[in-house]
Order: sequence, then structure tokens, then C-alpha cells
Amino acid sequence: MKRLVVSSLALALSLSLGAADLAAAQSPAAIADAAAEARIRADVAFLADDAVEGREAGERGYDLAALYVRTRMEAMGMVPGGPDGSWLQPVTVTATRVAEQGATVTFTPRRGQPVVWTHGRDLAVTPGRDAGHVVKSAPLVFVGYGLDAPELGMDDYRGLDVRGKIVVVLSGTPTGMTGENAAFLGDSKRRMAAARGAVGFITIAKSDAGMNAFSNGVAMAARQASRSWATPEAAPYDEADGLVVGGYLTGAAADALFAGARRSYAQLRAEAAAPDARPRGFRLNGTAAFDVHTTREDIQSANVIGLISGSDPTVRDEVVMLTAHLDHLGLEEQGDDRVNNGALDNAGGVSIMLEAARSLMADRPRRSVMVVALTAEEMGLLGSEYLAENPVVAANRVVANVNLDMPILTYAFTDLVAFGSDHSTLGPLVDAAARADGLTLSPDPMPTQGVFTRSDHYSFVKAGVPSVMLATGYANGGEAAWGQFFQNGYHRPADDLRMPFMWESAVRFARVNGAIARSIADAPERPRWYAGDVFGNQFAPDASKAPRPSTE
Repeated sequence: MKRLVVSSLALALSLSLGAADLAAAQSPAAIADAAAEARIRADVAFLADDAVEGREAGERGYDLAALYVRTRMEAMGMVPGGPDGSWLQPVTVTATRVAEQGATVTFTPRRGQPVVWTHGRDLAVTPGRDAGHVVKSAPLVFVGYGLDAPELGMDDYRGLDVRGKIVVVLSGTPTGMTGENAAFLGDSKRRMAAARGAVGFITIAKSDAGMNAFSNGVAMAARQASRSWATPEAAPYDEADGLVVGGYLTGAAADALFAGARRSYAQLRAEAAAPDARPRGFRLNGTAAFDVHTTREDIQSANVIGLISGSDPTVRDEVVMLTAHLDHLGLEEQGDDRVNNGALDNAGGVSIMLEAARSLMADRPRRSVMVVALTAEEMGLLGSEYLAENPVVAANRVVANVNLDMPILTYAFTDLVAFGSDHSTLGPLVDAAARADGLTLSPDPMPTQGVFTRSDHYSFVKAGVPSVMLATGYANGGEAAWGQFFQNGYHRPADDLRMPFMWESAVRFARVNGAIARSIADAPERPRWYAGDVFGNQFAPDASKAPRPSTE
């Protein structure tokens, strides 16, 4: 009997405690979080499954993933946001390569015999944007790093006439320059050359290490395609229109190019190694004649676009864009595990976007929100660039972009990084939403990586739209988690469902992203670039600017 009594008491106590636990677990917040976790897990599980074959743009797996996202948007109650009432915005991705006939460049010095360089051995020719046979000969001008931004102290074209000439440019930016300005300048070099009237663009390594790396990898580089998207006229888009030819030279070819010039290539590399050094440009003693045969292949893909109509008729026509790239790298050519599943990059980001959108659908904000799963990010931000250049609503109606790319959801994050938040009035809105969820906003923890120009939000920045990319931060084990992912998972088949997802973190990240999008959509006024900001000045020169808040 005694044992029975003890067992009964134990059972009663267990049931009592279980009821208390159950009551706590059934709180509205816990129920909502559990449901959100289940949805995010299900979305990641489908999008990162082997069945969708790595979601490469233009392939069957991507189309399956796009269909899945479209049905999820429709089930939430969104309406189609694409052209002509469609869920999809078709994007033709172009890939141009040097053809079997090959490519050569003949360098003819002012004094001496011509030298013929062969594609894949002495240089890697940039194949241009379209198919055909290009023959172009022009004088050569060395232009240092090729940076044309006097407002940032970069004036490499000063005193040089490059109209109708081929510019020769050191790779990268000056030694010691990091951060978003460096990333912006590095990304803009071809466009700057074209604006100055150049017809060709040759890159040479700025360092001994870079020279050796490129010389060893020239054959591989020569096999790479030049990718873009097709305009409505079927021509590949090129923001550096006017640059007809280009390429990357090996060290030996660069040595020959500077033989007999004012300075040798070795002297330029030595000077460039010093912090902040900016070798001045000069005219080179000769011409380069390009003879290039190219082929073009087109693939068809699409952005998936849903719309949450705003609740306030006075600002409903203004749109906050919430984006995440849906594509990944597809299949490896060989190996036991050939599928690049892209669980964190970016099935996680798309799943977070969908969950954030669900919260906005439940209580619609004042402005409309366009939810976009983007194609061809891994091919060079092509889907977002196409959408930015071919907007499905009037361009002046898009007030902000919030982009989600590769959130690391394997630890209990306590801070956020909002790349780009210090360039516009989006910063205080992001900061307030983060603090409301008990999070802090941290500065860019990896400034040398140029993250601000490497994801889809930058396409909208270049269209003049204030934009941020949100990521989990380095605090509370984040630095180690990011490092482990970059070392073991980034752009590898290992980025799959075996990643140690912390689903509670995914729920929190979705919640704060929804809050950020809502705060922008409900704000009294649309976001503005800060006065004097380099991106606002460059890409939205005529837009109204806000005074930058004091840091004191």
C-alpha cells in the first residue's frame, strides 16, 4: 500500500506539474512562436531538399522552388505583384563566352616588335555582353586604380584623356582602404571608365601575390562566362556601355606592356604596396588590338512577386520592398554529394521573409509591401538588378528595400547588423525595432568583405532607393558561428539540412524583420538619404536629403 500511495502522490505531482507546464506552453505567445517555427522549418526543409537540386536559376529545381514560394504567398492572401497581374517577372539571363575560335590581343609597342597574347595563357579576355566577332585596336593609358570620385579624394583620371582609348587599371582599391566606400569604388570602376569615354578596360594585379594568383589561374578564369540580363530589345544590359573590349593580364604580359614606359610594372606594384599609395597614371607606349570571337547562351528564370496592399489610402501607392534571393548554385559536376542545397544561403532568408510577410498580412501596415523572391543573385545580382531597372511599379513609388541574405541561424543571436543603415533615415527605424525586441544594432563586423555591394539590396541602392541588408551579428557566439559557416558551409554542399539550425533564433529573426518592415511602412514620411552621403549623392542626387544625426 505504501508503495501505491507514494506512486499516487508522484503521479498527482507529475500531473500537476505537467498541467502547469502545459498551461505555460499554451500561452498565446508560445503558441504563435511554435507555429512560426513549424512554418519556417517546413519552408527550409522544402527549399533545401535534394529534390530542388540546389535551385540554380534557369533549372528545374529553381522553378519548383519558385512555384512553392508563389503558392505560399497566395495561401497567405497576398495578391500577384508581377507584370500583367502575374506572380512572376520573367528574367532572361545571358551568358557570353569566348568561342572555340578563341581570342588574341596583339600589343604593338611604339618601338619594338608586336607581341601576341592568347586568351587562356597570357590573359583572360572579358568576353563582352553579346555574341559575335569583335576587332578593336586603340592606344593604351595607365590610370592607376581607375577611381573617379573627387568627393572621396579619388581623382585618378586627372590630366588624362582616355577618350577612344583602352585604360589599364590596378586591381582593387588602394592598400588600407576598406569598408563600404572601398566596395562602392571597386564596383564602379568600369562604369567610371566608360563615362570618361574609354573603349576598353584591362586589369593588372596590384600586388605580387595577386599577380601570381592570377597567372596560375588564368586558364580557369578564361572559361568563365560574362553574365547579364536581356533588355526588352534582347540586348544584354551593361551599365558600362561603351567598353567594347577588356581582360585581365598575367604578370608576364603586364611586364611587357610597361616595358619602356615611364615606370615598370614592378615599380608600380612596389608603390601600390604602401598604405594609401595611389600611383599616378600616364600614357603607355603602344596600342592593343583585340580579336575576340564570342558565343551567347540565354536561360529563362523569374522573380516571384507578391503584394501586401497598404491600409492607408493616402500612402498605399508607396511601396516597401522586402527581398531575399531564392536561387543558389545548383549541382556540382562530380562528387558523392553534388547538391548545393543552400540551407542558410538562402533558403533560411526566403523562409524568414515569408514569415515576416505573414505578420504583415495579419495587420496590414499603412504603405504597401512588395515581397520578392529574387532569381540569379549567385550569377551577379541579376534578378534584383533587372527588377530595379524594370520596376513593376513606378520607380518613385519604391521608398525602401529590406533585403535578407544568408542569416546565420545556428546560435542565439543578441545583436543585428544592418548593412547600409548609416546612409539613410532607415538607420533609426531599424535600431528602434531591434531594441524593442531586446537586440542591439552593431556596425559592420567584416568591413574588408565589402558586403554592402555584394547582395541584392545594392541593386536598389544604385536605383536611388534607401536600402539595408539585415544579418545576425557577431555577439554571443556569432563571430564563431559565422567563421565556422564560411569555413565549412559557404557555397558548399555542406550547407544543407544538417546545419545546426537554432529554430528559436529563426523565429526571432523573422519577428524583428517583420517589425522593421512595418516600422518603415508605418513611418510618417518615406526614408531619405543623409545629406552628403556618397551613395545618396551618386545615385539619388536630386532626392530630398535628411540632416545626418549628431554622433555626440
